[in-house]
Parts: sequence; C-alpha cells; structure tokens
Amino acid sequence: MRCAPASAVVLEEHAGYIPVPGAHLYAMLHRAGRPEARVLLVGPFASERQFAYNAWVRWARYLAARGIEVLRYDHRGTGESTGDFESASFEQWRADAEALANWFAQQRPELPLLLHGVELGAVLAGRCFSGGAGEALLLWSPPVNANQAMRAILRRWAGIEQLYESPENRKSASEYIRELEGGTSIEVHGYEWQSKLWHESFAFGALDGLRDEGAFLDDRGRPVKVDRFGSSAQSPSMPYRRYDDSQDLSALYESTYKWVAGALRLHTHGVDGTNN
Repeated sequence: MRCAPASAVVLEEHAGYIPVPGAHLYAMLHRAGRPEARVLLVGPFASERQFAYNAWVRWARYLAARGIEVLRYDHRGTGESTGDFESASFEQWRADAEALANWFAQQRPELPLLLHGVELGAVLAGRCFSGGAGEALLLWSPPVNANQAMRAILRRWAGIEQLYESPENRKSASEYIRELEGGTSIEVHGYEWQSKLWHESFAFGALDGLRDEGAFLDDRGRPVKVDRFGSSAQSPSMPYRRYDDSQDLSALYESTYKWVAGALRLHTHGVDGTNN
C-alpha cells in the first residue's frame, strides 16, 4: 500500500507548561488524528538536550504521523522549564517524569502508555516504569547509573574546551572530576554542576535485573526493549552523537516503531493513517 509523503501529514503540536511541585515543566504535545497509544519521551541530561533536540523532535513527529501521541519535555531547571538546576536532584527529576507520565495517562486512560528514555532519561524512565507507570518501556543506551552518564558528558565537554583554552588553562576531564569530588562546582555547557549532585549520581542507578540489550518481558509481563548505540563496530551511533542534523534515522525509526506497535498490540500505520 502506497503511503503519502511525510510532508503531506498535518501535524498538530501544542506547547505549554505543566505544573509540578516547585516548577513548571515546558512540554510539547504531538497529537495524532486517531490515537491508539501514547509515548512519553524522557530526554538526556542537561546540556545534551541541545544536541538531541533535532532527532528527538523528528522521532516524536514520526510517531504522531502513525497514530501515536507523544509528549516530550524539558527537565526541571533545563531548557525552557522553570526550576533551579543547581538545587535539583536526580530523585526530583524522577518524580517530575512520574508526574508527567501520570498526567499523560489520565488524559486518555484507555490508551496504553509507553515510556521511552535515552541515556540518563533512560534511568529516569526505567525508575518510573519500575514504580508502575506505563504499559511498556523502551530504553536507548541506559547507563549503569547517573554518574556514568555525567562522566561521558564531562569527557566530551572537556575535550572541546581544550581546543579553545590556552595551554596553561587547559584541564583534563580527570581534573574536573577531582574538583567535583573535592566539593567544588564546575560549569559544563552553561549548567553549574554541584559537587552534591555528582556524589548523588553514583547511587542513582538503572533498573535491577535490566538486560544489557534486547527485548524481553519484565516480572509483570510488560514489554521492555533496550537498544545500545556505539558499543561495537556493528552498532549504529547514538541518534544525536554525530551532531549531524542530516543524519538519516529512517531505518532506526522504522524498526523501533514496529517494536512499539507490536509491544502495544497496535495496527501499524503509514504516514497517511492507513493500515499496513
């Protein structure tokens, strides 16, 4: 069956603020014409938002064009959300994600909800799922804990910083880590990382019993899928790690959508809304 091109699909998107205790989270709701399911996108940590933005929006629109409504948002104290990043905690970000999952589910309780997190967002989504939110879980490159995600960001940022600093002012990632561990805050991509947050990150881990990769059912019989990127020569790079807006993600989106449709027992749709 021939499908209309994506440009022919009228996408309805609504931006606004959703109140949570102590903050208002900026969110974008991607509506579908005849929705069969909903997906909450839980994005990566702080400054990674700007690099993931294009791929995340394209993925949300891909799903919405196929009958799945999507809610994506900025974490407290980041992007366009209110709240103080410097005083926030991982547990607070988890509670925010859970509040949004509950809010989204209540809009149309009859529709199944999938939680989808990437990197640190995968830890947040996984913890919400473990607490009972959602009917399925999709994780892209979940770290062992929040500290692993922060270290990866810090290494990339320190490498970029060394390109612009004079030799006498250059610092390695290890030097920045020593500062954090010694109680000093550091600024990374415009966000002030507190030493307290660094120390908390070690204990904020992923789901217990989470498989390293692949699809499986959790102990409640709910579908879970873990995809990892860049872990081997055969695996693709993280959808936004190339910092390339023209990166072709069609194969990843198509295969992931098929799993989502199967996990939630949906009809698969073309971008014109027709069944495939």
